[in-house]
Amino acid sequence: MTTADAFAQAMRALPPLPARAIIINCSTRVFTTLALMSALRHAGMPVLVIDCASTDDSLSWLRGLQRAHTFDLLEAPLRPHGATLDRIFLASRDESLLLVDSDLELRNGDLVPELRAAASADECYGGGFLHSDPTCSIGPATARERGRYADRMWIPLVWMKTAPVRQALQQGHSFLHARDYFEFPWSRALSRWIYQRYRLPLLRRISLASLRDARQRLHGERAAFVDFDTGARMHAALQAQGLRLADLGEPHWSQSVHHYHGITRATLQAGKPNATDPRDPRAEVDSRLRTLYGIDPPGDA
Repeated sequence: MTTADAFAQAMRALPPLPARAIIINCSTRVFTTLALMSALRHAGMPVLVIDCASTDDSLSWLRGLQRAHTFDLLEAPLRPHGATLDRIFLASRDESLLLVDSDLELRNGDLVPELRAAASADECYGGGFLHSDPTCSIGPATARERGRYADRMWIPLVWMKTAPVRQALQQGHSFLHARDYFEFPWSRALSRWIYQRYRLPLLRRISLASLRDARQRLHGERAAFVDFDTGARMHAALQAQGLRLADLGEPHWSQSVHHYHGITRATLQAGKPNATDPRDPRAEVDSRLRTLYGIDPPGDA
């Protein structure tokens, strides 16, 4: 039996619940501990921590926490975030899952009941915050044609019903990150190839801006590419089923959660852009663990 098969089997062995909070840990035990303690205090539901092949002695640390705190702990292979989410929803027997990023802290008990209530509507696949940004500059720094981020659920904290997500997964959809290229609107494969010209100094000045109208006519997109960050494809698939995300918006987002943003990415790959260096908020996290939760954190992140 592979590690992935063992994880799926262990997930299915858990007793089915109306709702369960999920925290995925990848060698960020200090930040995961803060997320865990905040979920135990404020989520009002059982919590499952999934350790993905951590190299910072996370398993021993988390097993030690289980002596004083009640939560489940499973092991899974290290995979891209979206692939791990696919496996979780395919294996879970719970009615709903609350995804809690390992670098997120719930700061009061007001939010989760609101998420539960908002997500209960028949037309909703879940509750949370809509992450929408119409333009982005990712890709080669020299690129002139701007792209667009596809709308998605704010993946660091979202309540999702498992049944519609599982159905979408079984239809071939995924949480995985992807990018669609439209610069040459008659061929996505050729569009992807053409976009690589920004990596070649002699070709960077070539602009295909004249094709914007054709892109909009054929694909409904004037952008040169659309970036589907983790969960965006799933959001689109669920919308196609006639479902929507119940978006709580403000003031819930700013008052109820604190997200350190990208700690796992920066831990797994030092110097990763658009990610918080784990050393920067470490003193704050250590202080909150000691003063709010009575936990003396380990000596490294």
